[in-house]
Amino acid sequence: MNIVEEHREKCTRCGQCLEVCSRYEDLGVLDRLYGYLDGSSNIDSESLLRCLTCGLCISACPENLGIKPLISPSRQKWVNENGLSERQTMVDPESENNLFKKISEMDEIPEYIDRPGSVVYFPGCAGTYINKVMAQASVALLEKAGVDYTVLSGLEYCCGAVSAGAGDQGPICKHGQKNIDEIRKRGAKVLITACPGCFKAFKDIYPRMFGKLDFEVLQVSQYLDRLLKEGRLTPENALKFRVFYHDPCHLTRGMGVYTEARDVLEKIPGTGLANKTPEGSACCGFGGGVRVNYPSESISVASDRFRAAEKLGCDAIITNCGGCMQNLAEAGKNEKIKIFDLAEYLALACGIKIEREDRRMIELVNRAYNLCVPGYKEPDLS
Repeated sequence: MNIVEEHREKCTRCGQCLEVCSRYEDLGVLDRLYGYLDGSSNIDSESLLRCLTCGLCISACPENLGIKPLISPSRQKWVNENGLSERQTMVDPESENNLFKKISEMDEIPEYIDRPGSVVYFPGCAGTYINKVMAQASVALLEKAGVDYTVLSGLEYCCGAVSAGAGDQGPICKHGQKNIDEIRKRGAKVLITACPGCFKAFKDIYPRMFGKLDFEVLQVSQYLDRLLKEGRLTPENALKFRVFYHDPCHLTRGMGVYTEARDVLEKIPGTGLANKTPEGSACCGFGGGVRVNYPSESISVASDRFRAAEKLGCDAIITNCGGCMQNLAEAGKNEKIKIFDLAEYLALACGIKIEREDRRMIELVNRAYNLCVPGYKEPDLS
């Protein structure tokens, strides 16, 4: 039974997927996706591009279906029939309109230790080129804990997961085995990834494509939790915030990782965690290509996270994903609630301060989007 037949047979049209979805308003999208995938009709591009791929619809569906499982094969079919657009190639390392190439031409990119090491830290493209505080804080914590680490950064090691999600399989096929070989060459026993997309690539996609890996794959929240439990890191400073932990969609619903970041936060003196479970978590509006295709709508979704934090009496939002960090920083331009990356927040508690330039980062990213995507419009923040 193919995906369309199975979905049609199990779906009761109860509409619970739409109740949690910020992007679609009627069940007609299911019929449009069915018809497109079974070849009986065409589809408008908006039905494909509006999806955040956040997985909320799957969690809400009594049959574990939702809209998302139909989006990925539909996007792949669209690419096979129509080719790749500038929006889909903008994270392809081989493309001339690569977002990170443009940013590297306009900004100074940190250089990290490149040597053999039993632990490889993989900041991903977002941590290397955009949300640099994520990588800088993580590396500073590895140094403080005395970890034998090395860093695998830069476009040449792009994991390819974001391109694959956009329908471009080329980068993941080209870079996957090369990345694995380089990690083995450096003698790694553990790989730490920052980006949830990179984590999924190494933990899930690569083993299915290239075979079982002979090193452990952890998301940075898991490794930081381990360092705290082993006593290799000890928070020294009290950070007196009531914090809202924003669950990254592709880490929590996508990969089932949500306890470790909360465990880290609860070990920091003075910090009160408002949402101790991921119940009621929602998307920041960045994923699935929505940030570049629908900029203003994307930022509007991110603004909802501030309202959720406000309701719980929080004065800080902590997240654990480059895309979430970017969207929340942009949406929070005029908000009183502070935004922190998890590693950055722990670093502050351990006496390490990393300078952040959110306004400059937002300006650079929007300038790069303009260079990469014809007709791109900056989000309306009024």
